[in-house]
Amino acid sequence: MSILRRALSSLSRRTGRPELLAAVYPLARQQLREEIGVRAILAATLARNDTYIDIGTNRGQLLAEAVRVAPQGRHLAFEPIPALAAQIRQAFPQVDCRQIALGAHPETAEFCHFRKLDGWSGLKRSLEISDEQGEPEYITVEVSTLDTEVGDLSPRVIKIDVEGAELAVLEGGRALLSRARPTIIFEHVASASALYGVQSGMLWDELAELGYAIFTAAGDGPIPRGQLGGEATTVNWLATPALSWPLRRAGDRASLSAD
Repeated sequence: MSILRRALSSLSRRTGRPELLAAVYPLARQQLREEIGVRAILAATLARNDTYIDIGTNRGQLLAEAVRVAPQGRHLAFEPIPALAAQIRQAFPQVDCRQIALGAHPETAEFCHFRKLDGWSGLKRSLEISDEQGEPEYITVEVSTLDTEVGDLSPRVIKIDVEGAELAVLEGGRALLSRARPTIIFEHVASASALYGVQSGMLWDELAELGYAIFTAAGDGPIPRGQLGGEATTVNWLATPALSWPLRRAGDRASLSAD
């Protein structure tokens, strides 16, 4: 997410009037559309006792909405920054919060925690944040996989916000995604994924092979392969299980990806 977009988001939260910024700034308008879309997705998808999984919880901004919509559900939160994980446990005692990162395979890894801008923290350091802006510290974190951590649970919605490591999270959850077919809300910016050597098309391919169609969080789509991450204003995306997709011939998928 761009620095300007994060600044607008922070200002919107402080004023409590995001619609005023949206009336003036096109970027704020797009951000508001996505935020409304994400909340609508949760309200339309989660039943009161459904399971929600929040990967990259930060301070629980979206977790709070999921708990409100599904108060009787069993919810999991994954946040590798110790102080933030502790805050989540205190604020949401009903949520199973695990102080680990998720990836393609289990390991111990170095994690860049920006103490001034913790929302930019990740397993790879963002090149957009200077030492002065972010005050980075490098901590050691445990990395597990979605398949390992979730076990037999069948989540209805999974949210992924991991600053570019989305593909690794999906690769570590292929069995779960194939079995439970949850709706996926994910943040994706091409420049962040590039830190991991991942192009947007690779993420699209992974989701397509798993039988998912991709939309923007504001409802546009389905998104062809070349449009995922192709412009910087869309940050939040939706992947929905399309049951017929795994049965498509490779040529059919190639036709859609070229649209």
